[in-house]
Amino acid sequence: MQIAVNAACLRQDMPADTGSVATEIILAMCRQQPAHQFTFFFDGEIPTGLDFPANVTKVLLPLKGNKPWHLYWWQEWQLVRAMKPFRPDLFLGLDGALPLRSKVPAGLLLRDLSFLRDAGLQPGVQQRSLKNNITKYLERARRVAVLSDTGKEELLRYAPGVKDKLVRLDTGIASGYKPLEWEQREAVKKAFAGGAEYFLVTGSMHPRNNILPVLKAFSALKKRQRSNIKLVLAGRITQAGADIATALQSYKFRQDVVCIENADEDTLARLTGGAYALVYPSRFEGLALPIYAAQRCEVPVIALDSPAAREAGGDAVLYADPASLDDLSEKMSLLYKDEQLRARLLAKAPPAKPFSSWEYAAEQWWLQLTGSGFSKITK
Repeated sequence: MQIAVNAACLRQDMPADTGSVATEIILAMCRQQPAHQFTFFFDGEIPTGLDFPANVTKVLLPLKGNKPWHLYWWQEWQLVRAMKPFRPDLFLGLDGALPLRSKVPAGLLLRDLSFLRDAGLQPGVQQRSLKNNITKYLERARRVAVLSDTGKEELLRYAPGVKDKLVRLDTGIASGYKPLEWEQREAVKKAFAGGAEYFLVTGSMHPRNNILPVLKAFSALKKRQRSNIKLVLAGRITQAGADIATALQSYKFRQDVVCIENADEDTLARLTGGAYALVYPSRFEGLALPIYAAQRCEVPVIALDSPAAREAGGDAVLYADPASLDDLSEKMSLLYKDEQLRARLLAKAPPAKPFSSWEYAAEQWWLQLTGSGFSKITK
């Protein structure tokens, strides 16, 4: 079988920003299906450092510009034309979009519907295109894969007719996320925070991730506690987040904020394991992956209340009112000075235990797309 893949989104699929979920799932699928041929179509420079299996052919189709019609032309004409010589039996859209001019049976991976609120991580042009065409993409797809119960419920509210083709993939997380011994935590703190305790925020510097409210809450905590605790922001600076980066330069406690832009998975796992607590401020994610990571590392979590955070954290997370900056600051201060509260949170069992990789999700999706059997992978 020949499978064509729109791999353009893999260029921005970073561990701290998106969890590299699309990358992990599609590469796992390629490894699991060595008898089938996959063709990855990229719209720009192919990411370095990815271990492409032997059954993957990479094709570069440069995007001509960043106007709406450039994106339309690439997806509906360049991509469709480039696929024809390969005569694909199946097309996989990893970024929520499909070429509507193509008649090839298609599977769609949909991380969340945040683009409907203009709160997605995609560039504005792509968000507008998704918002305008998502109903057509859903109708066109043979199977639509989502990554959480939150995503499933949100999608069914928006498009109830997709129910019979919807696939809820099981959550995975890299095996490197694990509790650290005292000496290991001290080494991480020394390497990234000058030896101080730190709160960790995992995610892009982007308005949807509420970085400015976190900075304001951190200021209030610093004024109240007068401690040396630091704030580590792990994630790239996006174009939409340029104003946040600028504001950070004049931030009163700038010396206590550490920015780590391009952390790989191993570095992110160490940062998570070494944190005093994770702060999860995103409200529109369909999958609260950093919460699963923190729980795997036995690190407590403070989250702005949201369905995805509740799904991942249950009663084991300390929730803050999204409408109250004071409440977030209060929760950060409370956790920092109350070791018993921290211990109680860590003692509570999370609602679900993710698999140690996205391998099982890849097999699930393949089964739904093709009807093929698959082997057992344990958590």
